[in-house]
Amino acid sequence: MVDIHSVWPYFAMMLACFALASLPWFRSADPAGHGSGRRTDTLDGLRGFLALSVFAVHAIVHYDFLRTGVWKPSSAQFYNVAGVVSVALFFMLTGFLFWNKLLKSGGRPGWKELYIGRVFRLGPMYVAAVATMIVIVAYRTGFEWRQPPLQVIAQALAWLALGIVPPPPAINGYADTGTILAGVTWTLFFEWVFYFSLPLWAFFVRRGRHLAFSASAVAACLLVILAATWNGGFVPGVKPRPVLLLAVLAELIGMIATGMLVASLLHERIGERWQLQRKRFGALALLAIALVFAAMLSTRNIGMLQLLALCPLTGLFLFVLCSGNNLFGALSWPASRRLSNMSYSIYLAQGLAMVAVFAVPGVKDYALSGTLPFWIVNIACALALCAASRLTYRYIEEPGIRWGKRVSDRVRSKPQQPAAVAAAQ
Repeated sequence: MVDIHSVWPYFAMMLACFALASLPWFRSADPAGHGSGRRTDTLDGLRGFLALSVFAVHAIVHYDFLRTGVWKPSSAQFYNVAGVVSVALFFMLTGFLFWNKLLKSGGRPGWKELYIGRVFRLGPMYVAAVATMIVIVAYRTGFEWRQPPLQVIAQALAWLALGIVPPPPAINGYADTGTILAGVTWTLFFEWVFYFSLPLWAFFVRRGRHLAFSASAVAACLLVILAATWNGGFVPGVKPRPVLLLAVLAELIGMIATGMLVASLLHERIGERWQLQRKRFGALALLAIALVFAAMLSTRNIGMLQLLALCPLTGLFLFVLCSGNNLFGALSWPASRRLSNMSYSIYLAQGLAMVAVFAVPGVKDYALSGTLPFWIVNIACALALCAASRLTYRYIEEPGIRWGKRVSDRVRSKPQQPAAVAAAQ
């Protein structure tokens, strides 16, 4: 039997992946310019930790899936919490970075350029991953039409819509379509909702009310969570009450709003005198994450305490990092920055990596034979994922980013052409 509650493999996997990313072959994934000197450059080293943490969670979920055929959260609490914290920080980073764009532009960014940039940043790797998934579905369904062709084509197009369609349907009647990508695409839908809502929220930036708005949004989400969980939270194996789904929605919105609040606080230079880049505040940031783990590991039932603690404590962690703290140098390691640059590929392709590795004859039986074999296979899978992500980042993501910049530059230059002609006349 595999001991899915064992914690040491998580750290062994992290060490192995960071050791691999330290090799010269990964230099092509180095950030351009090696840092600009901004306080938020520390964020360039965070995403790799988060993406690999999500992979570790899904490795455990995949174990249960191989045994039962059902893709669902496991009973391995440490890994579940690691996944929740990682997703929370991913959403907070999204809120922080794009709210920061609005703050720097006074609430008047180039909207066309912003959305073009998002399409070309997220689209190429997403389409590549989903196209691979569709091929796998076709293979597993025997390259036969199990549903009307037009219906299958519509299903495939829904999947190819860059995550905007929630949630995409199973393709050609293959119920486990989403598990091929480890179910990770759901987060993109919430990101797109946030991106499309930015023109509305920009009003508060233009009015100089960005701090009050972001703080109020966080407070409102916490109040909704408090009200929704007043009579009890989530119990494993028990269908949640409808009101608890409202708490989940408030939690997701609260994650993005917390990132926005951090951006507003930094924009107003609140906390600047505290010199949060000092080591003792790095310890404070780690303590905040430790308290989240302590709260969520204390019970299998997710209730009011856990849901209320998540955003404030992870928000404190992010605030310290965005103030320039590199967590005792860990976020400045070349390997950290490389893995962070590749984190989108790592995140999207993790399911494909598991499918590929476990398709090798004998691997599945070996992995299920015990704890050590299971983690040997999954650490090897993580290493293969990092190696593949280096290639997809270089040949899919980077070209997409360059294309997006070219298209944005053309869009930006068009309004200037008539003025230039008039000046020439």
